[in-house]
Amino acid sequence: MRILVTGGGGFIGSNLVKALLRQGDEVVVIDLAPKPQIFNNDTLIYVRGDCGSEIDIYRVMAEHKIEGILHLGAMMAGPCEANPPAAFRANFRSTQTLLDASVAFGVKRFFFMSSISVYDPVQSEPVPHNGLKNPPNIYGQTKLAGEHLLRWYTQNHGIDSRGIRPTWVWGPNRQHGLTTLYTTAMINRIAEGGNVFIDNPNECGDWLYIHDCVKAVMLAWNAKEPGERIYTICGSVHSIREVAEIAMKYCPEATVTFSAKAVKPSPYAVCFDDSAAKRDLGWKPDYSIEDAVKDHLSTVLNKKL
Repeated sequence: MRILVTGGGGFIGSNLVKALLRQGDEVVVIDLAPKPQIFNNDTLIYVRGDCGSEIDIYRVMAEHKIEGILHLGAMMAGPCEANPPAAFRANFRSTQTLLDASVAFGVKRFFFMSSISVYDPVQSEPVPHNGLKNPPNIYGQTKLAGEHLLRWYTQNHGIDSRGIRPTWVWGPNRQHGLTTLYTTAMINRIAEGGNVFIDNPNECGDWLYIHDCVKAVMLAWNAKEPGERIYTICGSVHSIREVAEIAMKYCPEATVTFSAKAVKPSPYAVCFDDSAAKRDLGWKPDYSIEDAVKDHLSTVLNKKL
């Protein structure tokens, strides 16, 4: 299948493109960022463009005869809060543009990367698949609006829409996103050695390693008849202290200090129910938290642990 991946130069997108190429798909990437070096040895088409631009999208769709779309391009939570109008243009308007183009060019399968940010953070946990949707930030509002848009295009135009709501996605090379500072960046600092101060050690979250996130996307994308349009996808729940201590075992040269204060910068709930994905997609993560930390450190240190 000839697939268009928006945001394919980003953290999740670049790893997903690799998986699609291994599967034998033809991949076209559209991204505002320059082509990452990770693609230097791959056969794909990389287009510098805006997935919210009708001109850019319709040109790519026509030129490359796109058969399926995986829409990952989005503005992250911090910039969304700083500029809500830009957030809705980047996150919601791009989804509408891509869905309109799908109708125009007869593209039937469409994947949308949503987020646990769509859920109300104050409700009983584990938060159920059909839990209350009351986003605490602009990013979540744009993602929920995108979900509603997908539902409308599915009902009115027969678009085969799929998507996932992942938890804290982390791993090598993540640079942006609300939880990056106390997941990927924290482990990277421990890997570098020296003094590391962690101000929110007792905060808990659901850690989903990047390779498991990509696995979930591929399961949803390849499913013949998914029972749901969008699935919550979880890894496993751990405190930041617990994950830091695992990293410290492999990097004893780091001196880590934990704050005694209670700090919780994440606006999201902690525990979610992904039983629908397990039931319909056969979903389960491949990486334990220990395996994920070890793999992450092996990658950033460029050595086997």
